[in-house]
Amino acid sequence: MKHRILLSLLLPAMFLPGAGWAQCTPDVHGVARLTSPPSGAECQAPVQITVTANAAVASGSNMRLLAPHVTIQAGFRVATGGQLRIGANYADAARFLTQATFGPTQQDIDHLLDLGSYEAWLDEQFSLPLQRQLPAMRTLNTLMCEDSTNPNYTETNNSYGRRQIWWEQVINGRDQLRQRMAFSLSQILVVSDVGELGNFQFGMTDYWDTLLAHSFGNYRDLLEAVTLHPMMGEWLSSIRNRKAVPAENIHPDENYAREILQLFSIGLHQLNLDGTLKKDANGLPVPTYGQAEIKEFARVFTGLIYDGVDRWWKGPWSGAITTQPMVPYEEFHDTGAKTLLNGQVVPAGGDTLTDIRAALDIIFNHPNVPPFVSKQLIQRMVTSNPSPAYVERVAQVFVDNGSGERGDLKAVAKAILLDPEARRMHPATEHFGKLREPLLRFSHLWRAFGLTTITRNGTLWNQESCGQGDYALYWMWWLSSLLQKSGQDILGAPSVFNFYQPGFSPSGPAANAGLVAPEFQIASESRLTSTASSMNWQIQASRWNETRWSTIDLQDETPWGASPEFLLKRLNLLMLNGQMTQAEYAALAAHSSTVLNSNNGGPADVVRDVITLIVNSPNYLIQK
Repeated sequence: MKHRILLSLLLPAMFLPGAGWAQCTPDVHGVARLTSPPSGAECQAPVQITVTANAAVASGSNMRLLAPHVTIQAGFRVATGGQLRIGANYADAARFLTQATFGPTQQDIDHLLDLGSYEAWLDEQFSLPLQRQLPAMRTLNTLMCEDSTNPNYTETNNSYGRRQIWWEQVINGRDQLRQRMAFSLSQILVVSDVGELGNFQFGMTDYWDTLLAHSFGNYRDLLEAVTLHPMMGEWLSSIRNRKAVPAENIHPDENYAREILQLFSIGLHQLNLDGTLKKDANGLPVPTYGQAEIKEFARVFTGLIYDGVDRWWKGPWSGAITTQPMVPYEEFHDTGAKTLLNGQVVPAGGDTLTDIRAALDIIFNHPNVPPFVSKQLIQRMVTSNPSPAYVERVAQVFVDNGSGERGDLKAVAKAILLDPEARRMHPATEHFGKLREPLLRFSHLWRAFGLTTITRNGTLWNQESCGQGDYALYWMWWLSSLLQKSGQDILGAPSVFNFYQPGFSPSGPAANAGLVAPEFQIASESRLTSTASSMNWQIQASRWNETRWSTIDLQDETPWGASPEFLLKRLNLLMLNGQMTQAEYAALAAHSSTVLNSNNGGPADVVRDVITLIVNSPNYLIQK
């Protein structure tokens, strides 16, 4: 399975020496035509370069390269046909896509500039159809010779299959913003297959589909979908939660009641709209709720069981459907009045779903929800320490999307990504940005360069005995273990508190400055070493003639290794969003020259080494 990228790029003039370079003059269409890669070309106007004879760069002729080695005025680009377009430059486009996707590719950067604006790209993303993963998961199970008619058997032992489907969509899917939003939401509304839920991979896949389906919807609808999802029911023990029977010492389970308040909606303390704490007369934070409210909410979430069962006590291996919302079993629901947040009452006599929906309305309309959710989404996509003004601007959109709707996640996503604080470069602000979490480091690497065909003993790993033909199964089997060793895996957090907490602050300068750095909570020495080692293996494996499993595909980059000055500009865009420093450039150029001048070095070695050094550099590790 090869994820291809086109060799087309346009880079800012950063580091491009002018002395000794040939001059080029655009033709009437703004195009300079060259028969081979030049040693250099410097143009005073935006141009396009067409390579007409360079089989080493790409198979076939006439592959268009958009000025990989041309000094160009930032913000200008010649579109197809020679029409001058003014818009964001390539480095800014790459930076935007770093925040909005699982990693920019050259195709994506070109496409964004073809569209002409971030708004146009966002609108296109919003219009893309929902691609659910559960159908692909069922197909995969069939290809694995598992009995798709037996819900109990097909639910088990396929965690790597779920991850394969997930990664295929992340690497190859066009709907990048929906997936990135779902990933951000999955770290707020946490469910994990660590433990018992590992037996229910169809249910886990459907939970991800639920996040996908609501990523551009309304947060109130998402809260209800999550509340009724059987995987959440199992994860936080709200399934088969029954009303109190004091004589038998039976009391409602408080687990989900506590976490929906603390983690999914309002948090522990009252907030201003800008996300800062409200304080009482003594300067102390004001609680949002107490144990009394938790007990009352626990009574709300009673009377839910799996769809597909006809008895309260029947569990997940007795015909239960893990991919459909839980259903009421009214006999075990508490129908008494419940006093919830700020004294609001759910009246007596309601059935299970009526009470749950009334309680969710009360939660959703609490003033904490907009800043609480908005700030965490900003942290997941843009920066760990957004200014209060940034949080307030996004939270205000959560309150009202401009059409009177509260909780519109599509509007919230747009507000996060288009906010001036997100779009401005912050070279003088040390506190802007976030540590790239391991999963996003791997996804960026795989999307930027693609993955080689997966082989086992030199051939596609397939299940021919099923009669289904070739299918490269389990290409994430080994790679998934890399992620787990790095401290992160999709829907695989160790607890409901996610891989890391949004308020985590490592001791030292960050804590002393009152800053948070959530991703550093999993950045232990062993995990950092494991991540670096795993990424190094991915990049360097072809040097060792390692053909097992999957490695990144560098065949398109290899020719550029012979011209490090061009290679560095390409990787500066694709990996660093144009933020490579002069010192980094000098060090990488010197290393590249050393490799090329060695007895055993060549262009491919230069490419592998430069990528390895970049992805482990501090400038790369901190997304800015």
